[in-house]
Amino acid sequence: MKNLFIATAVLISTISFAQQREDWNLRGERKRTAQGIKSGEIKPREAVAIKRQARDVKQAKRYALADGKITAKERANIARQDRQLDRTIYRTKHN
Repeated sequence: MKNLFIATAVLISTISFAQQREDWNLRGERKRTAQGIKSGEIKPREAVAIKRQARDVKQAKRYALADGKITAKERANIARQDRQLDRTIYRTKHN
């Protein structure tokens, strides 16, 4: 019983840490977007589009985690969406 409790606690903390790590990237993107809005490089309408795209990335991560395991195909799809969001922010700030 004690081993089951310890294994469960380790599993929960590992999943929590993995999910936190996934959100760190989105926090960085939110900071970059906020800085762009503050400096005037990103207009409000562009910020809405970026937020929508970030929401889609986060939703894809949630769907991938829904069954408890992220497959290689899901991971590749999320990474592609994440890179696309990074490029969108960069292009918006530098146009």
